[in-house]
Amino acid sequence: MLSHLFSISTASIIVVVAATILLTYSLFFPVRILCREEHTLSFWWKILGLFVLFFICSFMAFGYMLIIRAVSTTELLMSLILLSGSIFVFLVVRLSMMSIEGIKKSAAKEQHRALHDDLTGLPNRLLLNDRIDHGILVAERHQESMAIVMLDLNRFKEINDALGHFYGDYVLQEIAARLRETVRKSDTVARFGGDEFAIVLPNSDLEQAIAICQKISASIEEPILIEGHNVSVGMSAGISTFPEHARDSETLLQHADVAMYEAKRNDITFVVYSHDQNNDTWKRLVLIGELRNAIRNKQLTLHYQPKINFIGGHLCGVEALVRWEHPEKGTLGPDTFIELSEQTGMINDLTYWVLNNSLEQCAIWHKEGLKINISVNLSIKNLQDNKFPDTVQSLLKTWQIKPKYLTLEITETSMMIDPKRVNKSIEKLHEIGVKIAIDDYGAGYSSLSYLRNFPAIEVKIDKSFIMNMLTNEEDAIIVNSTIDLAHNMGMQVVAEGVESIDVSNSLEKQGCDIIQGFHICKPLPVAEFNDWFKNSLWKNPRAYRSN
Repeated sequence: MLSHLFSISTASIIVVVAATILLTYSLFFPVRILCREEHTLSFWWKILGLFVLFFICSFMAFGYMLIIRAVSTTELLMSLILLSGSIFVFLVVRLSMMSIEGIKKSAAKEQHRALHDDLTGLPNRLLLNDRIDHGILVAERHQESMAIVMLDLNRFKEINDALGHFYGDYVLQEIAARLRETVRKSDTVARFGGDEFAIVLPNSDLEQAIAICQKISASIEEPILIEGHNVSVGMSAGISTFPEHARDSETLLQHADVAMYEAKRNDITFVVYSHDQNNDTWKRLVLIGELRNAIRNKQLTLHYQPKINFIGGHLCGVEALVRWEHPEKGTLGPDTFIELSEQTGMINDLTYWVLNNSLEQCAIWHKEGLKINISVNLSIKNLQDNKFPDTVQSLLKTWQIKPKYLTLEITETSMMIDPKRVNKSIEKLHEIGVKIAIDDYGAGYSSLSYLRNFPAIEVKIDKSFIMNMLTNEEDAIIVNSTIDLAHNMGMQVVAEGVESIDVSNSLEKQGCDIIQGFHICKPLPVAEFNDWFKNSLWKNPRAYRSN
């Protein structure tokens, strides 16, 4: 009997001790931590802590009673009930702690996501601005300089279009890793958007920023291996410094961005910001807005420059060249606004306008009996548009022009950008029956094998070689070689930029087929062109009045 009572007493004491330990753990670890944190429920956790403390004292008193007197089965049951209550409190407190920790982790992830780019893991614009603001405060306090570098990847769009977004994302991740490895630990590399990155260089002057730009350029230009092929990208970067160029984060970024686009426009690695660039940028922005209105308000006109065939000495075609009759700046040539239209996405609207109006004029000439060809220049953006060939075919049908009377001129450089997509458009245009000409030949780097397979019927030698061919032996060799090469591949040769009778005679002796330039006639509005033609010597009725 004594042994039985001893067993009950021992078991009861063990149960009460276990319950007390659980409550003590709950009080001095989770509850104490939760009470110390600043949140709306901390007051109620403190109340719970007082209750737990009261329970611990009660359990200890009950345990003491079990020790000093005999224990019955009823006390054992009470001990088990107390243990169950302790387990309940422990589980509530522990699960609450785990829930709060889970919420904290989720909040930390959301905060990280709000401040970082998902693809590269780099800081985003929001965190970038915060780092710049912090850097400015430190620089002001310690009288230091700080630099901002904005960089944009070259040829990234071609990689993205040719290989797809999966590999485009891979390239961005690889570039992000290279940037992190190249800069110092104290520097901040952020993804600004798309293929643009920004770098904050605290305690760095202009000379140090330039040195880092050079290191970054060398790192980025290292080939990236994709499916066994080496793919290369370059960069265009702009640099602005605190306090020389600006004293706040927004203006520093803006000035670095202006310098970056100046570098991209001039095809150089990096440019340091200057106030003149800001003025030029503002003028370009104003011009962009005015160009949109120019297309709508019929401020654009076409000038036509004749092309003369040496065989028979007759007019064989014209090149349509767009002009902008600006209400304040006068007549502006395409060099002023074509690049802007490409950068802003207006080039397709502009090309459509040129094609539509030039084919309309071509139809008028054909009705008058002047069956000549008309040439129109294309942008790489046009050839990257899968719908462009259909647009050309639709316009030919609208104006009832046979495709053989339209020549589309493509620069040699644009042929080599995104060749797969370009080839698809060229093949469709060739199937339609439109003639293709390679413009500015010699200024680019196209391979002979590519030219051999290219469905062009005409090669236009870049005018820089034509204008100097009588005084520069190397230019003369290039002109002569191009004429021979084109003829061997079954193409006609057009020499543009012919400005003297001596150059014309030399080209005729070398077998050049067609010439155009100021020696013949400058580009003229349609009315003046018609007057010129009526009084010109370049008439051959048998050549241009046949169907």
